[in-house]
Amino acid sequence: MEGQEKAGANFNEPPPKYEPPQPGSQYSEQAPGYVPGPQPVGYPPAQPGNYGPYPGYVPGQVVAGQTTVVVQPQLMAINGGAYRYMQNPALIVCQHCQATVTTSLTYEVGLLTYAISGLMCLFGLWLGCCLIPFCIDGTKDVEHRCPNCKQIVGKFRHFS
Repeated sequence: MEGQEKAGANFNEPPPKYEPPQPGSQYSEQAPGYVPGPQPVGYPPAQPGNYGPYPGYVPGQVVAGQTTVVVQPQLMAINGGAYRYMQNPALIVCQHCQATVTTSLTYEVGLLTYAISGLMCLFGLWLGCCLIPFCIDGTKDVEHRCPNCKQIVGKFRHFS
């Protein structure tokens, strides 16, 4: 409290009133050296206060009887024998049990896993880092199985 009195501040008084800059003062116009840029080509000049309704608008007109139909795409199950399998589960019709299923995945070490591991050994990462590809599913081949009948429906190999 003593520090406030020493500084001469009184927090009970309102702040001073704001006075807008007077015409001709240094703050009423643009900064010295300001040059306005070119106007965009193709646009009509702006007309202040001329914001009328858009063309075709009729005040008070209500359009009745319109129904909006939203159609969402349906997922289609593909015949499992004709499908090109990738690394993700697929929605198929199993060629063994004819059920519509999403395949379950089993990862197997494949040629890409060994190729990456061999390249890592060539570049000097032979102290254990070359085993990292054996822990990453993205480097392995993928076996797709039907969760209903447990049969293999397809495989994805990086190098076939």
